[in-house]
Amino acid sequence: MKEMAGLFGWIGVWGYGIALLNFFMKYINRKYVNKLSKDKQTFINVYRAILKFIVKYHKIAGIIASIAVIIHFYLMYNYRGLSIPGLIAAIVMWIVFALGIYGFGINKNMKGSWVKIHKILSFILILLIAFHLMFLRVLFIHK
Repeated sequence: MKEMAGLFGWIGVWGYGIALLNFFMKYINRKYVNKLSKDKQTFINVYRAILKFIVKYHKIAGIIASIAVIIHFYLMYNYRGLSIPGLIAAIVMWIVFALGIYGFGINKNMKGSWVKIHKILSFILILLIAFHLMFLRVLFIHK
């Protein structure tokens, strides 16, 4: 069970990482790739093809990450107990996920304040996941 819980935790981290690439790749495209000269067209085309792939699968990666984290949480809670840093990271990830669903399915205004909160919490989540991984045995409530 421990191995399965770890696997789902890492699936959650990788899914989140792929979803987070959406921001970085768009930023790099906007700040640097758009300003490249025409003689770099091959690089521009390859970069934009990768960008298109990342943008297309941003939502799916977020869904996979969110589901994997729930499974990870359930398995780890039943195996060992409750990790407070892990619980906080999971809650923030689900808030980010819920904001994504809100923005994509309900609001559809990609310039709204929900996008800013979605991005800010995504970056805070990097720190929370790192804290959770560094202090696996600290702030832990044993079952």
